[in-house]
Amino acid sequence: MAGQWPVYAPLNALTAFCLTLVVFALCGSWGIATGVSGLIFTVLALVNYYTRDLHGSALMPQDILNLGTAAEVMGSYTLHITQTVITIALLYIPVLVAAVVQVKLAGKHKRSWKQRGAHALACACGIFAVLYLGYFSPNPIKPATTYGWAWQETYYKYGYLAGSLEAASLMVDPILQPDGYSEDAATEAAAMAQDYQASPETANEQDYPDVFLILSESFYDFDLVTDLQADQEIMQVTKNLPNSIYGHTISPHVGGGTNSSEYEMLSSNSLMLMPSITPFNWLNLHKANSLVSNLKDLGYATLAAHPYTNSNYRRDSAWLTLGFDETHFQDDFPTKETYGSRPYQTDSATYRDLEGLYEAMPEDQPRFVFLVSIQSHGDYDMNPPEEDIVHAATDYGEYDSIMDEYLSNIYMTDRAFGELTEYLTEQYEKTGRKVIVAMAGDHAPSFVDHVADHTFTDENNLQILERSTPYLIWANYPLENAGQTSATDEYNRMDMCMLAPTLVENAGLPLTPYYQYLLALKQVAPVVTAANDYMDADGVTHTYGENAELDAWVHGYFYLEYNNIGAKATSQQNLFQVEK
Repeated sequence: MAGQWPVYAPLNALTAFCLTLVVFALCGSWGIATGVSGLIFTVLALVNYYTRDLHGSALMPQDILNLGTAAEVMGSYTLHITQTVITIALLYIPVLVAAVVQVKLAGKHKRSWKQRGAHALACACGIFAVLYLGYFSPNPIKPATTYGWAWQETYYKYGYLAGSLEAASLMVDPILQPDGYSEDAATEAAAMAQDYQASPETANEQDYPDVFLILSESFYDFDLVTDLQADQEIMQVTKNLPNSIYGHTISPHVGGGTNSSEYEMLSSNSLMLMPSITPFNWLNLHKANSLVSNLKDLGYATLAAHPYTNSNYRRDSAWLTLGFDETHFQDDFPTKETYGSRPYQTDSATYRDLEGLYEAMPEDQPRFVFLVSIQSHGDYDMNPPEEDIVHAATDYGEYDSIMDEYLSNIYMTDRAFGELTEYLTEQYEKTGRKVIVAMAGDHAPSFVDHVADHTFTDENNLQILERSTPYLIWANYPLENAGQTSATDEYNRMDMCMLAPTLVENAGLPLTPYYQYLLALKQVAPVVTAANDYMDADGVTHTYGENAELDAWVHGYFYLEYNNIGAKATSQQNLFQVEK
């Protein structure tokens, strides 16, 4: 609030008052208008509090389409009545008192139709004045475009209602056109990477490996932001696996938003141009260019699986629209093994069930398997303490038990991945089928900032570390780039959008011009969606205007992305498909 004075706090208050005017226009009573609007905002505040606490972000307009998913997810959480919740509820009392006083002062009288019309017109004029001058005039009080890489940048600086109005307006045309975009600019950008040399060289068509891509629920390494001092080595397998590449992808959100990471992973399109949407709920995915379409063009049979309900994020229809040949959900995962009282299938059981689905795929085609796991989904206070496998020695106060249960889940995820690699190694020995696997976490758990050590680094770098989820690329045959790391960035980071091109390159598959560009961009600016405004190969963040050459590379990526998906762009398909 302090940062919103003297301009934006009053603007948000007037925006809230618009709802009071709407209710007054309908009922003609200031008391009722005050009481009803106050109640609505109190409920909204409570919902927003729990959304922020459990999901890691503010409640936004696009979440309306996620109500089904949210209801299923909320079933696994315990909603604690905290002091903040009590405070929010108690703050409705003075509003209610004011409403009662207004009713008493007004007395009882019946409005004529003329009075009703006059009141409605006055309310409409007031609402128009606030919205026009505040948001929609040529020179509004709040800048028209404020969304960037973090939702906090808009909501904390300009206020919740002001930020929500901008988010709602973006839902009409959710894909932002970058400044300077033209189809010629997209073509020129693609030309910047035309000399990129892939490593390893492209494989023979008969030697294409099977491809596994795994989005691992809440898979995160807390060593990035705190000194755990745990009694177990939590990520013993993934951090030490031979014949692999280990690093970190930058997730688009913290604490939630699996579908955002899923979309960036599959499409290589940054949500920087779509800051206000849940992709599967809003975008037209028919004939969309993605890893799925690229691999199908190369002759792959494709499968997508998730050991939970098919309704989350409209995943079933979205996957089929993207072009997956077959989709599988909880009924196709018969093992039903869980960890203690947690309701989610373990990763170990999920992989064992997935192995059967994989073996049933066509033998005469290379295979692409995409999995979204579920084991480590929140909440993390479902098991009694005696069932925890890992215990952190560091004192996290009220988050001690939550941290132990979470870390126990990550320990299990790590060991389960080891089991999967053992199975695929045996498959190679038995059948000769080559398989390359990439796994990445979708986001950190929602409580990450509560336990992070804020003395580790400055706030900007800490926010990036809170979005740095581990990734691993491994193969059951000799991987040419095994052990590859960045010489200048100790975390070996890249955007989630760059994981699929990196996987395709390491598999020795042909690259689309779009993938070529992303791989060339990764060498100079590996993070473009979670820094201010991007991060160079040395791990240093930059703002636009500091380095013209790097600016051109980053802008070029957004030109290509908009050419791919923008409503006002004519897609040049040759840039997003493998050359025939």
